Amino acid sequence: MTRPGKNPRDASSKFIWPPVIYTVAVLIGYTGSTIANVPIFPQDLLPAMRLAGLAIIAGGVAIALWAEIAFLRAGTATLPIYPSSTIVSSGIYRFSRNPMYLGMSLFTAGLVLAFNSAWYLATLACAIVAVTRLAIVPEEKYLERKFGQSYLGYKTRVRRWL
Repeated sequence: MTRPGKNPRDASSKFIWPPVIYTVAVLIGYTGSTIANVPIFPQDLLPAMRLAGLAIIAGGVAIALWAEIAFLRAGTATLPIYPSSTIVSSGIYRFSRNPMYLGMSLFTAGLVLAFNSAWYLATLACAIVAVTRLAIVPEEKYLERKFGQSYLGYKTRVRRWL
């Protein structure tokens, strides 16, 4: 499958913000947890919390992959530096306008539970704010300009996150 041509005038961003933001959040969470962990839950809950965390991590990965597959099937770019050729509103996109970001957020939330760390929780909150401001808001403006009423209708039917 060929990748849509890169056209800086027809893209929502010049940079791939979300994966970078979540990677930095996870690295900071890991570093903070390693240096001076601040636990959230009592020790006796740890086995259950670890299992719940792993399940949430797996769910986040599954959601992100489901979203990626939906974009590939629709033949549109997944990276915000490339033009969007269509609004994907099937599959996971019936429930969330941003399932890739939701998947990355769930992955990080799973780390909070799996490692019982306030560091991951703090970096998750920062990542969600940063992704919303640096990626989601510009993407929505871009899609409104490009697809007009079609995107606005989708936006009223489907929530941003869940």
